[in-house]
Amino acid sequence: MKIKNKAMAADLGLVVTTVIWGSGFVAVKNAVDTVPPSYMIAMRFGIAVSLMCVIFFNRLKKIDWDCVKSGIILGVLMFIGYYLQTIGIQYTTAGNNAFLTAVYVIVVPFLYWIIRKEKPDGYNIGAALLCIAGIGLLTLRSGFSMNIGDTLSLFCGVTFAAQIVAVSILTEKNDPILISFTQFVVTGILALVVALFTEPFPTKMNTNSILATLYIGIFCTLIALVLQTVCQKYTPPARASLIMSMESLFGSIFGIIFLSESLTIKTFFGSVLIFLSIMISEIKPSFLKLEKESAELPDSTK
Repeated sequence: MKIKNKAMAADLGLVVTTVIWGSGFVAVKNAVDTVPPSYMIAMRFGIAVSLMCVIFFNRLKKIDWDCVKSGIILGVLMFIGYYLQTIGIQYTTAGNNAFLTAVYVIVVPFLYWIIRKEKPDGYNIGAALLCIAGIGLLTLRSGFSMNIGDTLSLFCGVTFAAQIVAVSILTEKNDPILISFTQFVVTGILALVVALFTEPFPTKMNTNSILATLYIGIFCTLIALVLQTVCQKYTPPARASLIMSMESLFGSIFGIIFLSESLTIKTFFGSVLIFLSIMISEIKPSFLKLEKESAELPDSTK
């Protein structure tokens, strides 16, 4: 398969990831009343690790120290991101939480520039700004003011930006499946340790919360995060962050379908802006390629 086809397939895979994450908002809403935040994180990653042991048993025998080191880095970043997001939403609105978390769309290109010395171009910056405006329309419902929850959500977005960039770099020379496994183990262990010392054990889980937790563990964690890690091997981090920001779009769509949330003018135009930002990101390589080829053509008038 050509690299171009791999890149297209990777972008499509990231879109599927965001669809799953978007549906996860409904599942989380059905589980948070009976499962404390850190236990939820520990359970979802525990389910993912258990299933990966069964599905990739022979492959996991190839784990080496490089995979372990990569998994520790990604696992720590992922746990911090999820934990800050979960704690932050307790002190701010869901809209502010989602909007500030999505700041990774802006941070990723510049963080990658700092680490890899690859300067973001006008397309990257324009698409990111357009995307963050769309997410703002989707998520911000009643004004905006900074408090402790907003601050935690902002740091969450920066942490997720670091995680996205780290995935892009660490999957260049490592098996994405093995990195995903070690990342899940580290995240789950950290969540369990925090849960045991700070939260009551969930003893009143009902059928809905159990089914929701299973869905989050299997689909939103195992399938979606493995897919993210594999696809980011073939997608530049700036474009990957834009595509993954569609989580807020699909979250709104599933909220309208399953939670009877209303479709507003803001939701519509926010969705349009996010879609346009993705299109700018996707079309950009074609324009750049044409410009490069035009520059390389010999001048017949000379």
